[in-house]
Amino acid sequence: MQKPIDPRSRFQARRRLSRHLRRDSGASLAEFALVLPVLVMIVFGIIEFGIVFTKAQAIEAAAREGARLASIESSTVGDIEARVNDALTGIPMSGPPTVSVTPGTCTNRPGESVTVGVSTTHMINIPLVLNNYSVNLNGTAVFRCEAAA
Repeated sequence: MQKPIDPRSRFQARRRLSRHLRRDSGASLAEFALVLPVLVMIVFGIIEFGIVFTKAQAIEAAAREGARLASIESSTVGDIEARVNDALTGIPMSGPPTVSVTPGTCTNRPGESVTVGVSTTHMINIPLVLNNYSVNLNGTAVFRCEAAA
């Protein structure tokens, strides 16, 4: 037969446990308060890096699309700028990109190269670290001018 458990010993065990838990409860809150800003900065940094990387890839692709059109002899600078802006549709930009065509269109220059450059700026905002930090994003593509058919 089992010996009955004394209710006082059960009460004393609970009391000791609650005293131990009360001592550590503020420490975890303080640790969380110290770590939370660092975690927030890391998360926002990862998100911002993804946004900048996406925009940089889109600008490279837009420059390539512009250079493909610029390699055709009948294209104009206005057509090239329109193609670059069409390629950037759906990518949020702070303003219209700057498009440069060097040395100009491919009129009467078969076999030579044409370079299209696209540039814009992006504002990086990471709480507690970088606020309104400006980054230049550039894309360049070089194509050979085609002869008229």
